[in-house]
Amino acid sequence: MAANRAFDVVIWGATGFTGRLVAEHLARDYKSGVKWALAGRSKERLEKLRLELSEQYGGEVKEVPILVADLRDQASMDGMAAQARVLLSTAGPFALIGSPVVAAAVRSGCHYVDITGETPWVKQVIAEHHEEAAQKGLRIVPCCGFDSTPFDLGALLVIDHLKKRYGKQAARVLNVVLGSKGGVSGGTIASGMNAFAEMKQRPELREDAGSVYSLCPPEARGADGEFWGVQWSQELGKYLGPFVMQACNNRVVHRSNYLLGWAGNDFRYQESVAAKSWMAAKSIQLGTLAVVAAMSQTWLHPLLKKVLPAQGEGPSRDIMLNGFFKNRVLAWSKEEGGAAPLLVQAEVGDPHRDGGYWGTSRMLLEAALCLALQQKELDASPEVQKGGVLTPASAMGMLLVERLRKAGMTFKILEEGQAAA
Repeated sequence: MAANRAFDVVIWGATGFTGRLVAEHLARDYKSGVKWALAGRSKERLEKLRLELSEQYGGEVKEVPILVADLRDQASMDGMAAQARVLLSTAGPFALIGSPVVAAAVRSGCHYVDITGETPWVKQVIAEHHEEAAQKGLRIVPCCGFDSTPFDLGALLVIDHLKKRYGKQAARVLNVVLGSKGGVSGGTIASGMNAFAEMKQRPELREDAGSVYSLCPPEARGADGEFWGVQWSQELGKYLGPFVMQACNNRVVHRSNYLLGWAGNDFRYQESVAAKSWMAAKSIQLGTLAVVAAMSQTWLHPLLKKVLPAQGEGPSRDIMLNGFFKNRVLAWSKEEGGAAPLLVQAEVGDPHRDGGYWGTSRMLLEAALCLALQQKELDASPEVQKGGVLTPASAMGMLLVERLRKAGMTFKILEEGQAAA
């Protein structure tokens, strides 16, 4: 990557719902020390956003540069990307409009982060750009929002602790959502609908999308699968139902396992939502399956679009700023010599921001700043990859964990001991 770039971070899609939130975090908390620019197709809308940010966060924001580019004009996209150390994208559905942005980043030699949860599209990005990005030393990192940063880094945290504290290799990780408060935006809904529409049109995507190994090569696939049932957790003393975001997160975590060599093809990973009773867990299961079923029926999409938030719409500011999420991550070591496996637990969450939007925008920003400002540390670390289409854990690892801790998120080892029999 070229050492001298005009901007540390360029926000592509800055006038969208999440793009504006990223810009707010920068305008509020990084008034100095970070060179950034707003980018998009409409100069008028970008200027309006810049004026609003300057009125809210200070007159110096009026000096933030604006870059105008058009997805249909490759030269303009390359010109924008060539000015960035990191190109940060919030504009989706990514399967529809994300590919030219990634291609511009790779051609122009800059790192890239986004908030997609569309794993069929990520698979396409891997096929098209992984080798070239690896050769150029570029870190192309999709899924840097709530999909899938806290889950991927949560797995890293407990696996890393087992290895460094006890010299043990993890066999299984369970990531449980203990509680959350937030909302959903029209952009997220549109991305989900588009993913199902893509799979209907392309059977080869549908066949592979159901596998937790869809982002891994054939030689890295084992026998793990998704969890859509109800079960009792003896360690937590709670019933567990399925978590809808596993459809993205477990694919990302399995790619991290492949890239970082955590535990080989026998590694198991599961995501769940904690419930107070079996009936509550069953309700979660049925509700989750109903949502997935409705989104998968493309003939229902026109009706859903009439009753659900439209693109550009999202939860209220009060919901975002007063939201939270709290996860418990459990990791068991491989059994050795008949002894019970070690169990390590951690808490991962954000007590002050909803996961989906105000929190996602901060996670995405800190990932971009990690790549832009800490490249020498990343390149010197043997614990992360030097280039390719990567995951948050494999691209930035514990350096990103530390940035997110400083930004107010929780990543904390809780307790250690023998797993219950």
